[in-house]
Amino acid sequence: MPEDPVWQPEPVVPPPVKVVPPEAPPEPLEKRLEKKMDETHERLQRNILDRIVRLDDFFGNTKTENQRLTEYQFRLRSSIRGETSGKYQYGPSLRATILLPRISERLRLTIAGDNEPTQATPTLPEDPGNPGFDRTVTNAKLVNTELRYTLIKSPSMDLFMGAGVRLVLPPQGFVRSRLQYTYHLSDISLVRFGETFFVRNPDGPGVTSEFDLERFLDEKTLLRWSSVGTAAYGIQGVELGSELSMIREISRLSAITVMGGVYGNSSRDDTITNFRLLTRYRRNFMRKWLFFEVEPEFFWPRVGEQYPINFAFTLRLEVVFEGTAAAK
Repeated sequence: MPEDPVWQPEPVVPPPVKVVPPEAPPEPLEKRLEKKMDETHERLQRNILDRIVRLDDFFGNTKTENQRLTEYQFRLRSSIRGETSGKYQYGPSLRATILLPRISERLRLTIAGDNEPTQATPTLPEDPGNPGFDRTVTNAKLVNTELRYTLIKSPSMDLFMGAGVRLVLPPQGFVRSRLQYTYHLSDISLVRFGETFFVRNPDGPGVTSEFDLERFLDEKTLLRWSSVGTAAYGIQGVELGSELSMIREISRLSAITVMGGVYGNSSRDDTITNFRLLTRYRRNFMRKWLFFEVEPEFFWPRVGEQYPINFAFTLRLEVVFEGTAAAK
């Protein structure tokens, strides 16, 4: 008879070993802060754009909905300025431009709020006739809005009409018309003429004439000479200013400006009342929407028969918000 097979125990299979992946190291605090900054900035940009698009839709004309896009740009700046006199000042400013194409393709809304540290010297007006951008007068705290309608827009000519309100008590209105003509002398140089007629309440009418000559010294260096004269009710004589500046691009993220200027009034026996020399370094850092400026400045205001030397140092931080979207 065959022998019974010898019984053997079944092999014991060990349970599978659960492999636990190593925990990822915590994200560095710097990266978390940067991510939070980007998220906050993006959320604010989107909220601003949504409100502007709704405004454009509400007042707009559907015939233009497939043409130009609604867009905006806000520049929020904070400045700290110190002078040799021991005076230190701090102040913010806002520059905003909004395009509302559904209301009108030629319409632009600007908002200016300026509480930057007061300067001991005047500067050339950034936007003649608009009190929100006019820094020809020192110690000015300015907030205003303006609606601007473009009549002519071409590579060589720009003509627009504007009307706005300076937000003070009581509110003060202004209207203006500005013509700017650009003529290219060569591939690397041009000349620009500007004429602005304005009426500001309660000051009355006035006119600002501009002249600019620009030339590229090389592909990264621009030389610019700018001169401006303003005559208006409430101003004796003609307010004059002339600046010579050189702007040099250092890298994709930074640039430097060296500028010298003279300012005065034609009604004075000694027309020149102030000299100014400054260097401004501007850099984009950390984020594409974040900038800082460092500006040391020497100036010589006329005091009696003398021009004593003074020194000031300004630091600026700028945050840029901008967006573009098709009207819904």
